[in-house]
Amino acid sequence: MLISRCGLRILSKLGCRAKSLIEGYPSSLKLCTPVNSASRYYCIKPEGSLDTLDYEPSTSKLFDNIDYDLITGGDEETLSKLKRLILEIDLLYESGEQIPSHLKIDQWQSLLQLSSRSSRMKQLRYLFLIEKKKENRIVRKLERRAERLERYENEPKNDHIEYGLLRNSMFHRIYEKQMNSLYNYRLCEAMLYGQDILIDCSYDGHMSFKEQSNCAKQLLLMWSYNRTHKDPFNIIFCNVNKESTVFKGLSKTIPTIDDPTFPFNYTKQSYLDLYPREKLVYLTPHCNEELKEYNYDDVYIIGAMVDKMKVEPLSLAKGKRDKIRMAKLPLDLYLDWKQGTKNLTINQMIMIMADLKINNNWVEALKHIPRRKLLEVDAYQRGHIGNNQRISAKRIREDFRRNSVYNLLIKK
Repeated sequence: MLISRCGLRILSKLGCRAKSLIEGYPSSLKLCTPVNSASRYYCIKPEGSLDTLDYEPSTSKLFDNIDYDLITGGDEETLSKLKRLILEIDLLYESGEQIPSHLKIDQWQSLLQLSSRSSRMKQLRYLFLIEKKKENRIVRKLERRAERLERYENEPKNDHIEYGLLRNSMFHRIYEKQMNSLYNYRLCEAMLYGQDILIDCSYDGHMSFKEQSNCAKQLLLMWSYNRTHKDPFNIIFCNVNKESTVFKGLSKTIPTIDDPTFPFNYTKQSYLDLYPREKLVYLTPHCNEELKEYNYDDVYIIGAMVDKMKVEPLSLAKGKRDKIRMAKLPLDLYLDWKQGTKNLTINQMIMIMADLKINNNWVEALKHIPRRKLLEVDAYQRGHIGNNQRISAKRIREDFRRNSVYNLLIKK
């Protein structure tokens, strides 16, 4: 309804120039005249005469057509909790808070899992912003389409061949479906001949619901980047629980995840069941051993964990318990850290390892770390920088103090 309303409002301004767009809409969606000088248009024909129809604002709310059975699963305690949540959202709606116009079943269930009122308000505000972004994206798309059609109609006509979009072209257009087929083919090649890398998905119980949702997004970004890389990994998700929030969020964004022809590997088995113990290397920021260079005979493990609320050495404990080798990225050797923890996201780890696999160049691989986390050398020292090596923050501060004391003595 929102898409049609926004699109028809734009097309009505263009008039006959965008008539072809209007014909593409369903016949039931007709642009009616404004009601009682209110600057609002309706996409359905109002019942009754326009002269006697009084304008009334819409009173539909996001909990009018809620499916209680699918959300609660027949549990009476969850049902009573859901009713209290509906009353709370009703008060927020009446007080003018940012509430989305529609909530899905999984969004209701996620709100029920939040314990505090402030966390629920943050989640509702986040869903409201996501909804508005989608609406604005649709409006901009329709505006660009209408402008493009208007520009084409105003161009001078000639009898010669015209090249460009919606016209003849001397080149074949590469569609997104063809690009996806190419990326999937390269993933299939990586399964046969590429380097294996493991994602340990056994940390669901150590993350909050928000961290689990964030972890699913990072896994999606990781998988998307890997399939577009020139030398992709063969990513294997191990210790997978199909009923976990992380896997459900990932399978929601990748609907064909269980398709036999889709290049996505996951198993409920442990990495100890898949590979020999001596070949495994667990990448964790909590150990003391640094990864000097990429070894093509090793199989590296990345933990699928987001620990923003509490930073605990869970991956270190698991590596010691399984008696496998562990290593961390040499961040202190090549970078000068400024702020934030040195726990990188999952997609950043796969970016670094994928570039490191090509030529074992740490300087090039570590460029995927956000610049905001690194210290700017010019803030302390204007001099030289070593050959592709990092100058430590401690050394910079010591040189700065030493030069300051020396200049002070010279002045005296």
